[in-house]
Amino acid sequence: MRCKQQQNTLRRLALALLLGALAATAAADEAKIDFQLLPPPRNIRLSDGHSNTVIRSAQEWSDWLGDLPEGVENLPTIDFERHTLLVINAGYKTNGPFEIKINSITDAGNEVHVRVSVTGPASCPPAPETGQYFAMVLIPQTDKPIHFDMSSSGGSCSRK
Repeated sequence: MRCKQQQNTLRRLALALLLGALAATAAADEAKIDFQLLPPPRNIRLSDGHSNTVIRSAQEWSDWLGDLPEGVENLPTIDFERHTLLVINAGYKTNGPFEIKINSITDAGNEVHVRVSVTGPASCPPAPETGQYFAMVLIPQTDKPIHFDMSSSGGSCSRK
């Protein structure tokens, strides 16, 4: 009986070590991708709800801008031969300020993973800051599918 228990314990330990090694290998397979945050253009009006957009070409950029309800000032110049543009839109918020943080962007081999957190408001401002909360990010040009992993958390402000 005791021998059988020892064998089961050894099997469980071996399985745990194997699973740990597989998890470490999977994490190591995701290579970090350098990215550049762009300053947000003025007077931009995106959808009121959360959305993520991947723009890979000048034509997609032009089409996307044409779908916006108003003209936009201070648009960045983007070289789509070298870059892919990610637009991460947390939506229109009436009780800001909110922060959009790009935690990481990694290449997982067959797709790109973008991990984003939206937090706010961190503290109650004297008056809530209404506005469009979004981020524009450049990554090296890719045709791979892009998967967004979004998390959000409220701050300490009880006014919602």
